[in-house]
Amino acid sequence: MRSGKHVVLFTLVAMNFIEQPAPEVTIEQGTLSGRISEDGLIFEYLGIPYATTNESARFKAPLPPPTWKGIFKATDDSTACPQNNLIAIRGVEDCLKINVYVPAFATKPLPVMVFIHGGAFFLGDGGKIFQGPKFLLKQDVILVTFNYRIGVLGFLCLGIEEAPGNAGLKDQLAALRWVKRNIKAFGGDNDNVTVFGVSAGAASVSLLIASGKLDGLVQKAIIQSGSALAHWAISRKPLSVANYVLKPLGYDTEDPYELYSILNSMTYKRLAALPYDKPVEQYLDTQLIHLPCIEKTFPGTEAIITDYPYNLLKRNPSNISVIHGTTDQEGLFFISYDTIDTINFRNGKYLMASDLVFETNEEAEKVSKEIQDLYFLEEPISMKTAMNLSELYKHLHFEIPSIIESQILVETSNATLYNYYFKYSGNRNYLKFALGYNEIDGACHGDDLLYIFDSLLWPFKINEEDNLMIRRMTTMWTNFAKYGDPTPTATRELPIRWLPSNKENLRFLYIDKNFEMASMPSPEAYKIWKNIYQKYRKTR
Repeated sequence: MRSGKHVVLFTLVAMNFIEQPAPEVTIEQGTLSGRISEDGLIFEYLGIPYATTNESARFKAPLPPPTWKGIFKATDDSTACPQNNLIAIRGVEDCLKINVYVPAFATKPLPVMVFIHGGAFFLGDGGKIFQGPKFLLKQDVILVTFNYRIGVLGFLCLGIEEAPGNAGLKDQLAALRWVKRNIKAFGGDNDNVTVFGVSAGAASVSLLIASGKLDGLVQKAIIQSGSALAHWAISRKPLSVANYVLKPLGYDTEDPYELYSILNSMTYKRLAALPYDKPVEQYLDTQLIHLPCIEKTFPGTEAIITDYPYNLLKRNPSNISVIHGTTDQEGLFFISYDTIDTINFRNGKYLMASDLVFETNEEAEKVSKEIQDLYFLEEPISMKTAMNLSELYKHLHFEIPSIIESQILVETSNATLYNYYFKYSGNRNYLKFALGYNEIDGACHGDDLLYIFDSLLWPFKINEEDNLMIRRMTTMWTNFAKYGDPTPTATRELPIRWLPSNKENLRFLYIDKNFEMASMPSPEAYKIWKNIYQKYRKTR
């Protein structure tokens, strides 16, 4: 009897170390098997090729996915697209893999949530290091994550058929189309899909909405700290960008065919090693260079972004319901990179970005003075006024574009819009902690991420207060995915009703230890920026 107990005990212990196969699934490409999570609650199907890319498809839309005979073993999510992570070049060129996480015991069909990772369009992947599924899947949804091409491989834009631009966005669209065709096989409802993203992932969601390409693919979207209207979401001089990254190698040309010939001759590792940022210029502009662009159209090819996003959003009303919001301390992320030299460089420069256009220098100086007075009064920009600069970054990069986009959506769409402002300061505000701003209350850019995902990046024990925030965030996000309403019924943990915005009034849920509904944050700054953009926004 005792030896039998030992056998059972040994078997149970061994099962924790032996990968258990998840049920086989047959999709368009063939049959695949996955694995069961260590706690037995999740079926994981990892590293499924949703499309193909190689040297023949460089800088262009992805090729169709492969098919196979036999059983494809979908158990590895370690593949990443080529990138320079500041330590080494990682990733492989054929990197278009998708991961599907399914609750093992939930009643199907299930709502589907597809996450587009951030990383400033040059970093990141869809793996579990950043986007662990455990928190969301407790709410009985399917989670899908994936890789897309980033850096020069994903966003080289030369305006020619060989490199029309936005390959990374076309990867994202291919992934969403794959979900539409295949998610039923995993128990998902392909008519109830929510796409969501943070930072560059949020800007990607916003750009895809503006493109009109999501019709029929998704029903809802969550846009966290990003917007198609942000000045950093679009490259306005893509040929200059390509020239810039090649100048250190001795090239100096803006001829698109010459640029293509040079870049296409490089290995993917060499391409990933090219510069991904640029020095601060005259305007307070983004230093990112590999960005989405406005494409030319070519016969037989599908363009994604064919005009400035502002024009597309105004012209193409969307019927996709949206949650749109930001954090209250977005700017901390950016002042952490500032030095005395970079701050002093901006003194006397225009305090706006290159998505504004002025007929005269006098007009630009007048607007810049108005911004200077709003944030710094008579003080020069310095390390002493770094928190004022943080407010400027927050408004210019995230908060104002999010609010302006929200107003367009609520005015042009028949779908529902919810706005939020995330202010919670807990032990999972990982970026604020990593950047050394723990003494400042509120949430840095990206700090909402770990209250949605169980990330291997942050393995520390979760206290009860943070656990409550995780339950609140994942309940609201998945309620929206299920019902189109983040708070369909009041509960003890969610005692407040999140009211949608309307044409007369944007209404914000302030997410903190205590939740409250209130009007938009920073109304004075919004009024000034709205007036500036109405007069000077670059739209052609």
